[in-house]
Order: sequence, then C-alpha cells, then structure tokens
Amino acid sequence: MSISAGIDPVTDLAHHHDARRVQIAGKRGPVSFVWGDFVTAQGTQITGASGLWSPLPHGRAGLEVTAVAADGVRIGGELVDGSAVLHAHAEDGPTVAEFADGAEGIIFSYDGSRFALQVWNPGSEWAERFDGISAYPYDASWVVTGEVALLESGRTIAISHHRDPAPVEVPVIAEVRFARDGREHVLLGTSGGPGRDGITLLFTDATSGPETYRAGRLLALPERRAGAVELDFNRTALLPCAFSLAWNCPIPAAENALGIAVRAGEKHAVDGEGRELL
Repeated sequence: MSISAGIDPVTDLAHHHDARRVQIAGKRGPVSFVWGDFVTAQGTQITGASGLWSPLPHGRAGLEVTAVAADGVRIGGELVDGSAVLHAHAEDGPTVAEFADGAEGIIFSYDGSRFALQVWNPGSEWAERFDGISAYPYDASWVVTGEVALLESGRTIAISHHRDPAPVEVPVIAEVRFARDGREHVLLGTSGGPGRDGITLLFTDATSGPETYRAGRLLALPERRAGAVELDFNRTALLPCAFSLAWNCPIPAAENALGIAVRAGEKHAVDGEGRELL
C-alpha cells in the first residue's frame, strides 16, 4: 500500500485507478462475469452458455457438456457434437469452453466436491456499459496507522451472500484497530481466499447507500502480520458485485459496520455518462 518512490500520492492514486479500470474491464474482469453456479443436476442449462451441463460421475473434477455442432461449443479447440468433458485441472484435460458469442466457461469449486461453471464474456451487458469507477479525491487524512492482532482462537464471523441469505461462519484471522475522529474503531479481517496471504477487511460505513455502493466495500492488506500497519482508505475498493449482477458477493458482517463516513476510495462503477451501473 506504500506510495511508489518519487511519485506524489495524488498521481500514485491516479495510476492505481487506471490500473483498476483495465483490470475490471479485462477478459476475466468483474464486468465480464455473466454467471457462475453449481451444476448438480443432469442436463442443466447455464445462463450465457450453450449446451446442457451435467456433473461428472464419481466426484471427478469437472463437468460434462452435451451439445450439437450448431450450438458452437468448443472445448480444447474441438467443436462439440455429442458430449465432452470440461476439466477443473489442466493435468486432466481442457479447462476452457469457448462459445460462439465470444464467451468462455471455466470450472470453479470451493471444496472439490461440487463444481460450478463460470461464464465470462467481455461483450456482456455490463462490460459494454462500463466506462470507469467514480472515487473520492485523495485525502491524506485517510492514511492512518492501525494495529493488527492476528487471531488463532477459532473465532468466526457470520457472513451472508447476495444469493445465499443463510449466513456462513467464516474464520476471523485478525482484528485491525485504528483511531478516527477521536474514537477507536475495530474491523474483523478474513482471508482473501486460497493461496492469498493478506487480510481482507469487508465493511460498510455511513456512506454505504447514500454515496457509495450500498453493499459495502473492502480494504485489502497485502500481508498477514501483527503490529502496526498503514491503512490507506484511499485504496478502498468496490466489491465485484458492484460491476455485474452475476456475482454472489459477501455482505459485510454487522460487526464491520463503521459508524463513521469513510469518504475515501471507490464509490461506484459508472458508464460513459457517469451513471451508476448498479
């Protein structure tokens, strides 16, 4: 989160926003996400994907598609006319399905027991509308010193998702404390996901809804370590669901509702006329 050497913080933040825009609009950027749900029944139709999709037998890692040549489904570059397997792991076989409209499908799994087809299309409605991200101007007062306490006590936090209202208990890996407006505030941190070493702080604040994306925002700490840390709220980011309705985003837990207005960081995904996408 440190400022690049020799670059003033305003310019550095502008570069950060430029990089974010490129990433968001990319082939696997959030606005290209069309759908992603677990396939648990034979012959399932998937939004944005051609063919009929089914689980593989015996818990094999992937999905089977049944299609005719006119459907235009290609796996491993080969046109499917009958059935073919899309694998979760490259060592087992092809892992990308190509569709006639330019969309692609890949396999996703949380635990290796159920498999979802994620559909990505850089020509999606959201990708076509997306032009940039509105954000607050740089504010040096929102670069604050926090204190990280790592937790190994088995504490969890209840997090719901947009399409899954039943809360899921997620391990809390850290408590992050900081002072603002004469008060101490605490955010509970969770893991950024498999293979990621940092701390994710999902939160809402007094701007959530009136000024910023209603579901909340996040601040990512790149390292999972205890002690003093720089919290640059100017790098506060939108959740993926601010860019496409296909995302099943986590909803920040009640414990991470800040009673202050964090007027720093990203506000909304917008189109070419500055209108909010969502």
